[in-house]
This record gives sequence, structure tokens and C-alpha cells, in this order.
Amino acid sequence: GGFVFLTFTRLRVSHTRQHTNQRQMCKTNVQKTAESDFVPVIASVLNHLTQRNKEVSNANEKLKAFHSQRIPSINVADYLDRIVKYSYASQECFIFALVYLDRLVTKNPNCYITPYNVHRLLITSVLLAAKSRDDWYYSNAYYSTLGGVTNQELNKLEVTFLQLIDFELFISPTTFELYKNELVSRTKPTSTKKISKASKAAPTAMVEDEEPQVAPQVA
Repeated sequence: GGFVFLTFTRLRVSHTRQHTNQRQMCKTNVQKTAESDFVPVIASVLNHLTQRNKEVSNANEKLKAFHSQRIPSINVADYLDRIVKYSYASQECFIFALVYLDRLVTKNPNCYITPYNVHRLLITSVLLAAKSRDDWYYSNAYYSTLGGVTNQELNKLEVTFLQLIDFELFISPTTFELYKNELVSRTKPTSTKKISKASKAAPTAMVEDEEPQVAPQVA
């Protein structure tokens, strides 16, 4: 079976489907919370998972779309920092993305987050989170430049990710609060560094000063 993301075993609650605007339901202002800089916590856990699964081979055929031929030179923490800096997504989006990654792993047997697929999984989950959570967001073309993949590839990754989570984008307030509280509890009480939104410079391609190769099919 799938490994429960972040080892949040106790966070596996039912995702109740309700016809309510989750932008209002999950309106919690994370930025006002003390010790709210939980993005490094997400990066740390992703790094732990990828190292743990370094030698694991994903048997799920659909997940192979996210697989790179080689491990990108940019590490997970720097890649996530890049997304935070240039996507201008709300901090709530990163909690949404975390829940989506958890759903992908738990819903699909033999599905693991590895150094070869974590970058594409991360950029796709944040894209879906922004569309689901925020009132405005950048286009797929912008996110593809931000993530270092082609627009055509990101479009395909988006559809594949949705299929892997059964198009289940709704997140209940209970689930949101559980994930948020767990992240905040793991955050060290240090002064947080605010990312300025003043710079609107378009991000450059991600990996190795060259456009990364299209994710291949892995035998």
C-alpha cells in the first residue's frame, strides 16, 4: 500500500464532500499565526521521503509521467522556495498541495514520492491548489516556466494528477486545520523571512540552465 504522507497517520480523516465554497471554509489566515513559516517543514519532509524512497521503483503506470530521466540539480527546498517566491500563491495553497500529495499516495498502491518525481508532483499539486483555493492565480504557461517543464507537459501532468486523486479537490475545514496545526507544531519558533512581492520579474527555467527533458516512460 501507499506510504501515508508526512507520517500523519492520525490525520487520515474522511474527506467529506459538501457543496460549500472552500475558499471561505478554509479562510484561516495562516500568516497571522505565530511560527507560521511551515514551508521549510514541508520541504524537510519531502526531502526525507525522497531519500527514503531513493531506490524504490514506482509500479503505478500513471505516476511514470512525473518521472525524470535524472534527478534535477535543484534540491527540493530550493525548488519549493522558488515556487513560493514566484507563484504568489497564498500560504493556504501549500497546505492544500500537501493534502493532494497525501491523497495521491494513499489512493494509489505502489505509489511513492522519489527524487525523480518530487519536482513535477510538487509543481502540479501547487497549481491545482491555487486553482482550487485562491481567487486569482497564474496560468499553466506561467507555472510551466516556473517549474522548468513545458506548458504541454504540465497540462498533461495536471490531468494525470487529477485522475490519480479521483478528481477529489475538496478539502474539509477539519482536514485543513489538522494539516495546518501539524505543520505549525513542527515549526521552530524563529523569526520568519517574508518574501517580497515587489519583484514581478518572470522566473527563468528551473534545471541546470536548460529546459529539463520531458518526463519519459520508465520500464
